[in-house]
Amino acid sequence: MLFLLSKVLIIKLKYTFDLILDMVGNLANFTKIDVLRCLLRIEKPVSRSELSETLNLGEGTIRSILDILKKNNFLESNKKGHYLSQKGNNIVKKIRSKIDIKEIDLAGVFPDKKKIAADIRNPKIISKSHIVLRDVAVKNGADGALILNYDGKLKVSDFDEEQDFKDIENKFDLNKNDIVVVAYADSYKLAEHGALAIAVELNNGLKEIMQKF
Repeated sequence: MLFLLSKVLIIKLKYTFDLILDMVGNLANFTKIDVLRCLLRIEKPVSRSELSETLNLGEGTIRSILDILKKNNFLESNKKGHYLSQKGNNIVKKIRSKIDIKEIDLAGVFPDKKKIAADIRNPKIISKSHIVLRDVAVKNGADGALILNYDGKLKVSDFDEEQDFKDIENKFDLNKNDIVVVAYADSYKLAEHGALAIAVELNNGLKEIMQKF
C-alpha cells in the first residue's frame, strides 16, 4: 500500500511540474483535454466569462482555447456569445457518439472526492493493464480511477468481489462491452481531466479528433 501511495505521489508531482513548465514564458497553461472540455460545454451562445466559470479556467486561457476552436472552424461568434458552427456541431455529435460523461455521487466510494464517470463506447481492446490506465488519470490530475466493464452489469474487472453500481448503470444507456471510467479528485475539473484522458486512450476515434486541436 505504501508503495502504491508513493507511486501516485510521484506521478502527481510530475503532473504538477509539467503544468508549471507549461506556464513558464508565453506557453499556454492548458491541455488538449481542456479544449475538449470547452467544446463539449458549448450548446448555445455562451460568453467567455461563463465558460471561464464553468470550466474553472482563467478568461485568458479560455480566449486561447476559443481561438483554437475558431481556427478549426468549430466555432462562430456574435453579440450573444460563442456558438458551434455546423462543423462544430458535427464534431460534437461524433464525440458524444463515442463517450458520455456525467458527474456522479457514488456514495460510499471515496466520499470526500468529486467524481466524474465516462461511458466509453466501442473501446479498443485493452492491451494495457488497468493500473496503467489509472496512471493515465493520475498523470492528468485525478487522484485515481475505477475501471468498470459492462456485460449486463458493471463490474470492477480486477476485483473478484461483486459491488453494486446500479446508480451508475441508471445514469447511462450502456451497451455490452462498454467501459465506464470513474475518476475522482478534489475538484470536478481534475476528475474530468482523468476520465477524459482514459477515454482518449481507449477510443481511437476520439484520439483522432483530439489530434485536430
